[in-house]
Amino acid sequence: MGDILCTFPAALELKKRHPGATFIYSCMPDYACLPRLGGVTTRVTSANIARESVWRHCFSAIYHFSYRAETTGCSEGTFIEEFCQQHGVTTDGTHHRLKLDGMAAARMKAMLEQRGLGMGPLIVLHPGPTWPVKEWPEAGWVELVAELRRRGFFNLVQLGVGKHPQLGALPRINIPGVLPLVDQLTVEDTVALVAQADLLIGIDSGLMHIAASVGTPAVGMFGPTSPQFLYAKSSISSFVVSRVECQGCHHRVPRMHWMTGCPYNIRCMKEISVEAVLREIIQRLETLPAPVSEK
Repeated sequence: MGDILCTFPAALELKKRHPGATFIYSCMPDYACLPRLGGVTTRVTSANIARESVWRHCFSAIYHFSYRAETTGCSEGTFIEEFCQQHGVTTDGTHHRLKLDGMAAARMKAMLEQRGLGMGPLIVLHPGPTWPVKEWPEAGWVELVAELRRRGFFNLVQLGVGKHPQLGALPRINIPGVLPLVDQLTVEDTVALVAQADLLIGIDSGLMHIAASVGTPAVGMFGPTSPQFLYAKSSISSFVVSRVECQGCHHRVPRMHWMTGCPYNIRCMKEISVEAVLREIIQRLETLPAPVSEK
């Protein structure tokens, strides 16, 4: 999902090359709403038109987006910048703003009010599941939420899905003291809920990119990936990165990719302390209204 969102600045610039043309965006069916919310196109397919030569006889142009890290094994700029450079266009490197689905926004507002979460700061959490090397330990999440509740923050919602496109079904992290909405929302509803949140706390994932695309502040924990290759310097998000020697292995040559496992027992994520994460969260929350007491 984050990959798709990072292509939008380039895609919108590429549209200027073909005034009046019909644009078709190819992506996984689950994410078909994103090009529409991004204002790229309402025509979306799941056909892999970028790699099937037969399609080249049907279109004036086909633009394939690939990471430099997948070819040379080394990143030099943000993914947004790389996607633009591949096709000779430029942007400021920031995430393109998504347009909210009005009905989805209304549904999420009503749902929050029905669950008693309509007043006070709303904090959304996304612990995964995803590739194991990108996850923060469950014990850290449990301790973090307990500390947030101790400080008076009770409007806590957990988002995510229990099935990964490549890994299949995965065990979910269960955090006491939060409203669990895992596997309960559509992508449109998820975007709308993140947009209504005061803060998103999560790991490197599509939801962090959604937050950047709707203007919601976020605090993210990063290990095998490095935030400077994913977000513009002007990002309103805060990032917690461990100081282990191999941090950011995904952007290095040779690369120790998460698909092949981690020879260092995922130290980059396990050594991120609750104190470090909480410190960034409190700095973000200090600008919000004071939390209310739980009834």
